[in-house]
Amino acid sequence: MKQKLEIPLVIEKTGLVVIAHADDLALFCGAAVIALIDQGWKIHVIRVTDDRWDSWGLDEEETIKRNRAEFESALKQIGIETFHDFQIPTDQLADYSEVKLRNRIVGLMRDIRPYLVLTFDPDSVKFEDNEDHRLVARATTEACWTSGFDKHPDGKVDQLKPHLPIERWYFGRTVVDVTHQLALTPYRERLIDVIAEHRTMLLNMVSQLEIKAKFLGFQLERLRSEVENNSRLFAQLIVDTKDIENYRVVDSKDIKEIIERFGEKL
Repeated sequence: MKQKLEIPLVIEKTGLVVIAHADDLALFCGAAVIALIDQGWKIHVIRVTDDRWDSWGLDEEETIKRNRAEFESALKQIGIETFHDFQIPTDQLADYSEVKLRNRIVGLMRDIRPYLVLTFDPDSVKFEDNEDHRLVARATTEACWTSGFDKHPDGKVDQLKPHLPIERWYFGRTVVDVTHQLALTPYRERLIDVIAEHRTMLLNMVSQLEIKAKFLGFQLERLRSEVENNSRLFAQLIVDTKDIENYRVVDSKDIKEIIERFGEKL
């Protein structure tokens, strides 16, 4: 039975969101992140790629520049002041070392020491056609347990103390085994505003729709014109396609049971 996603009532209010692309946070877990920040959580974000190809009619340099600026603006809109940018070329993660990516995430995870990690669901790849999302899911999931080994990542006892996040909230294009859901209604208007900040990426989405429409004998010039003048229009269309965010939650039940049985207060 699916449960309502609840914000953990803990002292350690630190979360880490690991995404492939700048708009992933807003599109997949934006409402949850807003809800966390509303409850006083400090959220860190890792963007793995540089989004150099996520535009239409712009060269790579300008695309990187615009997408980064719009990402920063979207994060500030939510209440996130800083993020960690790996700047790996987008849509090419299939050629990047999963172990190398995992180790970079481990380093930040030990530094940030999050209670909660949000990322793509590694078990929902059946419905995921973006290899960047797949690799981020696998690398982050493995980092969530290898960051607790004192000899990861290079076989030597590390200087940074090992750390293990307590909870993981997995999202995806289609989450196979949904355990928790969050209604979008309380966050709808703010979520639309955040998505609308990604103007370059939204116009690229419109371009993909135009390709399909032209093949079928139609044109979408009115849609493009309206989105160019007001990106919030397309953001609203995206949000209106769903009324909930789905998650597969790996919670703190096991460690709490052990603590109840054997734990002594530090």
